[in-house]
Amino acid sequence: MRHKPLRVLSFAAVIVFAAASGIAAAEKGDKVVIPFPFVSKFDDGRYGQLVADSIWKKLSREKGFVIPESPDDVKDLLATNGTKIGPDTPLAEVEEIVRKTFDAQIGIWGSVERAAGAEAEIYDLVIHCVDFSKPGEPKVIYEKVGVRTNSVSEIPHLYCKEMLDRLYERAAPAPRGVNPEAEERWKTGKTLVVGGDFEQATRGVPKGWEPRAGQQREPLGNLVKWIAEAGNESNHIIRFTIPKAVAEAEGVMYYSLPFPIQEFATYRFQCRWRSTGSSPKVFIKCYDEMLSDYRGVRNAVDESDTSSGTQQSGMDRREVYRSQQNLKGKNLVWNTQTEDFTPKHTKYSPKFARIMLYGYLTDGIIDWDDVVIKEILPPPTALVKGERRHSQASGVTMKEMEENERRGQQAREGMRRESRAESKKKPAGDAEE
Repeated sequence: MRHKPLRVLSFAAVIVFAAASGIAAAEKGDKVVIPFPFVSKFDDGRYGQLVADSIWKKLSREKGFVIPESPDDVKDLLATNGTKIGPDTPLAEVEEIVRKTFDAQIGIWGSVERAAGAEAEIYDLVIHCVDFSKPGEPKVIYEKVGVRTNSVSEIPHLYCKEMLDRLYERAAPAPRGVNPEAEERWKTGKTLVVGGDFEQATRGVPKGWEPRAGQQREPLGNLVKWIAEAGNESNHIIRFTIPKAVAEAEGVMYYSLPFPIQEFATYRFQCRWRSTGSSPKVFIKCYDEMLSDYRGVRNAVDESDTSSGTQQSGMDRREVYRSQQNLKGKNLVWNTQTEDFTPKHTKYSPKFARIMLYGYLTDGIIDWDDVVIKEILPPPTALVKGERRHSQASGVTMKEMEENERRGQQAREGMRRESRAESKKKPAGDAEE
């Protein structure tokens, strides 16, 4: 349940209203939660307000606590009183504001600032969630100080979610049980990626990988190189060398050659990577083959791909599924990324896949090695795909769309027939007038 308006008419009026709301909350056993605007000096508070808005929206959906009618009510009252709450504000001062200004019990506040030297996505986050129900005895529900995110999505989907789970006293989700069949297939199965260990190459091009890289499709040897690992000359790796201008624009990408996959099978991807600071990602792009309107056109997957001997004449490969994997780990050391994915689509059937290694955001070096994909679970034997739709987001089936189009065409033809009939009924004199 939410308050009715906490509008800022005057300081006295707000206090009277807040007191009444606090009594109502106490009678129902609900506590009043105030999500304060987060400090974000890098953009004059715009992103900090967005974080507060996001928390308020989640609280409004989940209910269980009394909250202001809108996040603007909190911002306006703070502005009216000349009050500011920052990440380092002492708990005693925050308690004074939460309990006396808002007659509330719980405060949520903090800061989100762009990490030094980063242009986007990487932030330094501080978040506090404290219960001040007992005067002078604050209870810290959740606290993160000096956290550096790897992507902007971590703020709402990781840290704010963790904070709300603690606030609602929800247990952390239990890890999924280990599937013995999947683990056995992972141990004994053969990788689908040709040359993922980068040990074989011809004229500097690794077996199973493309001879060109980057947005400009330049030959290997500049932004992307096949080299022996320093200090371990018997091992070969792929190295991205990413200049600042490229890191802050299109980034650097490098593709494997396509390999066959099965729709609705479960696959496990794994690779090793090491970065000096650039942000690494992996995209596993999956394609279906369909008739092309253009005969003799090169493979739509990539013009440089010379491995598409299985592609039928007059067919075109189009991306219909992708697994985006955001790699996280320490700089300057080898990290291992492992993640499962299941290619599927409501309209198309993914039949081929290829891996795109990617680095961007900050200039530096990324090394890649031991790229593996294995099928760990086959498609379900009793697979029911359902009626075909354009996408997961659409509830309208292809059959329904065709039927709607047929009815629309019939209606248009009927209107044209009626119009022609009316024209024939008009007397000749009407036309002369």
